[in-house]
Order: sequence, then C-alpha cells, then structure tokens
Amino acid sequence: MSTTEARLAELAKEHLDLDGPPAFDMSLADSGVSSMDAAAFLKAVSSEFGISVEIGAMDADCSLRRIAEYIDAQ
Repeated sequence: MSTTEARLAELAKEHLDLDGPPAFDMSLADSGVSSMDAAAFLKAVSSEFGISVEIGAMDADCSLRRIAEYIDAQ
C-alpha cells in the first residue's frame, strides 16, 4: 500500500460510514457511499493533500485507487 493509499484509507475511516476496511478497487457507490458523502469526502481529500479534487473529475465508478492515482499524478 502506497503512502497516498494509506492516507486515503485513514480519511475514508474518518469520513465515510463503511462496513469494514476500505475496498480500494470498489467504486464508492458500490461501497454504499452516497453522492453527497462522496462530495464531502473529496473535499476532505482535497484539504488533506493540498490539491483540488473536483467531483466532476470522478465519475460514478470512482474508487479509492482511482483517487490515489489522481493525487499521485498531480
């Protein structure tokens, strides 16, 4: 697990109501995260990493792994 993924996992535990550890390859929607909770989570991610993660950049199949890849590419 990369440093980015570890930080995302901690943020997910703090901000998302997941049933167990975060599944990095499952979309947030399939993990039971509402679109409003996903938007709030992306704001927290943006703040934590000091970048702008736009909700429009992430589609319905957005996963924690995809968010990590986006962050690492910035």
